[in-house]
Amino acid sequence: MAALQTDYVANIGEKIFNEGQLDLFLSTYENRIDAKGRVSVPAPFRTVLERNRSPLYIYKSLTHACLEGCGPERISQIVDAIDQMDSLSEEAEILQTMLFSAQEMKIDSDGRMLLPAEFIEFAALDGTALFSGIGRSFQIWRPDQHQKRETDFRDRAAKQGVPRLTLGRRPEPGER
Repeated sequence: MAALQTDYVANIGEKIFNEGQLDLFLSTYENRIDAKGRVSVPAPFRTVLERNRSPLYIYKSLTHACLEGCGPERISQIVDAIDQMDSLSEEAEILQTMLFSAQEMKIDSDGRMLLPAEFIEFAALDGTALFSGIGRSFQIWRPDQHQKRETDFRDRAAKQGVPRLTLGRRPEPGER
């Protein structure tokens, strides 16, 4: 197992060296929302989307008072996972809620997107949006709510320990 993890790290390092970047949404950024509902998408997030020539999708989170954002690859993964379920099941219908709230966002020449009023209301955004990169997707929070959540999780990890994280080799495109 250790050799597999080492190979994965070596492959990641080689990909970073050869391609310069992994296409992940990482870090946090706070940006103002103007009176029209426009907010600047963080430059590193735009870079990921531009490098892949991908549109940006935003949808209402199923589990938190925030918005979630991703490219079409992540949306396809969600659709594929739902397609593996019984299409008439309540679980499939719950997950489909993400899809029917999803909207493709247009990013203007200044790097801004226009958040619909229903999205601003859903996430209780009050003039500032905190973008939180979580890997292949990101979340948009009201800053104080994100801070509370982060504090709660860090306290829980300190008291209960960090959840087990198993790292393994990521399949290459086309490999299963």
